[in-house]
Amino acid sequence: MATRLRLRAGTLHYSLWGLLATIGWLLVGELGIAVRERWAQPIGLVVLRNVGASDTSIALLLATVPAVISLLLVPAIGLRSDRCRSPWGRRRPYLLVSAPLGAAAMLCVAAAPTLAAFSHGLLGAWSPGQRALDLGFFCLFWTVFEAAAMTTVALFNGLVNDVMPHGLLGRLYAVLRIVGLGVAIFFNMSLFALADTRLFELLLTIALVFGLSIPLMCLMVREGAYSAPPPASAPALATAPRMSTRTQLLQCCTQRRHLWAFGAFMLAAVTFSPFNTFSQNYALGLGLAKAELGALTAIGYVVSIASAFGIGWLADRFGSVRVATAMMALYSLIALAGCLLVRDGTAFRAFYLAHVIVSGAYFTAAAAMPMDVFPRAEFVRYNASKDIMVALANILVGTCLGPLLDLSGHDYRLTLASAALFSLLCLGCLGRLLGRAPAAKAEPAQACPLP
Repeated sequence: MATRLRLRAGTLHYSLWGLLATIGWLLVGELGIAVRERWAQPIGLVVLRNVGASDTSIALLLATVPAVISLLLVPAIGLRSDRCRSPWGRRRPYLLVSAPLGAAAMLCVAAAPTLAAFSHGLLGAWSPGQRALDLGFFCLFWTVFEAAAMTTVALFNGLVNDVMPHGLLGRLYAVLRIVGLGVAIFFNMSLFALADTRLFELLLTIALVFGLSIPLMCLMVREGAYSAPPPASAPALATAPRMSTRTQLLQCCTQRRHLWAFGAFMLAAVTFSPFNTFSQNYALGLGLAKAELGALTAIGYVVSIASAFGIGWLADRFGSVRVATAMMALYSLIALAGCLLVRDGTAFRAFYLAHVIVSGAYFTAAAAMPMDVFPRAEFVRYNASKDIMVALANILVGTCLGPLLDLSGHDYRLTLASAALFSLLCLGCLGRLLGRAPAAKAEPAQACPLP
């Protein structure tokens, strides 16, 4: 009986085994994305520390620059992807370009020290110095990698939204998160301590996994048929980047509910990103070793794995907005306590573990929130508009926080103070979002048509 169950996502119809196969191939794609998200930023921070980058430079490269890329690039590609109709669907043609491009950029990041040494010898007296060249090459190729990777993540979420029954999204994202956390545990327990001595090999691994897993997923996952997009003039498409940052925002903000949703996403991003960006520097400054920090991270991820599916089920049962609000309320209390009590390595260990577990619970609960609040037919367009707002928030906070930390003598407690403030503001937006439209019961998995 179970194998005769039919599930729908738009024009796609699944048997139980067909659905499981699709989920399996989506997990392959998630593997590449998880390696980028869980390995790349810690390794990038190691490189920046090795070349003596300031907190301002770290904030700009790891927070502000990705936000600017998201602001300028992702909405334009999202708009074109929503309107694309090809034999391969509307997401896969773009994914088959963005993922290999990101892999090539990461290969260049791995080769940056060699390129710097060669350029230093070639320039001779005109060289600004090998360390400066190393940093310059790293910044250039890292920026290209971030552009390709952020585009890939946005398109992957659009693909999931198109091919999966919506009544299962909370649990699906819980499973995807378990894969990501498993990748992170492996990295923190076995590879993070090797970042100084095996840097080239780690960067090469990121490039290969990211560049191969996502194209393989695209070959095995099929998209359904889409209704014709609304007519748009050629000039409108030609000016897609400008539309995405101005007109598109106005078009996507016609409902007050979407405004509160954008506010919640923006504030959630800047709640977690400052501490995540500087947690390694904070820990090392308090005397923790990289191996110990990696072990703490792995323990937190194990707890997150154990709770992920339960949180996903709650999101499907009670609504992702409601469950995300509960998790953000808990994190707000933890951030306030951390701001007041973290003074040494012992207190940092306790706070860091709570941060990893509770912030992870929020991300699991909120993973399906865009699908719950944005129209499905134009999901990537609305989600890209959300990304514009998140990017603006990250640009503002990242640009201000880096210099502030340098001026304060690297007082990383400021990241905890910002987490407490922004989490409280995020709670306000989530509360209004719930008030505008109470979380509806999840639609049946057997009836999930694509408008």
